[in-house]
Amino acid sequence: MSGLLEPSVKIEIEIKSQEKSGEACPIATGDVEVNLENRQKAIDKANYGPMNPNEANMDYWREISKTWRNSPDQAKKSRCGNCAAFIQTPKMLSCIETGLEMNGEEMDAWEVIDAGDLGYCEVFDFKCASKRTCEAWIAGGPITEEKYDGNDKSASVGDDAETYAEED
Repeated sequence: MSGLLEPSVKIEIEIKSQEKSGEACPIATGDVEVNLENRQKAIDKANYGPMNPNEANMDYWREISKTWRNSPDQAKKSRCGNCAAFIQTPKMLSCIETGLEMNGEEMDAWEVIDAGDLGYCEVFDFKCASKRTCEAWIAGGPITEEKYDGNDKSASVGDDAETYAEED
């Protein structure tokens, strides 16, 4: 039967179509392997880190500040939590919650979400912690309202990014 797609290909196309239209959760919110693969791409291609954002990590901040041509102190102000590609809408947080519950053992998904202040990185398609950053950081986030058109620009006001931009 030439010209017909395999059933799994049809399903994948439908999922991607639903993701684009905002009807479905991104695959990485529910599939740990996909999430880890995508996170590794962010590490390899854009220096996603630091590994433990609760530590000083001065080597990491010096390195990323060279890329951005600013000081480590200034670089520390550009975090995933204020990136325009960081999505924390109620719908996306619900996707992350559902994914954690599906893949986890007995756990409180919201405890995990709150502990990492998790959101979804639209650039690299993975669950992301707000205290981290990468070289693909974009001023103007996070995206916190459902009224979002899917174009790397939040429909909400980016007050945090403006505040950080003004602090030189």
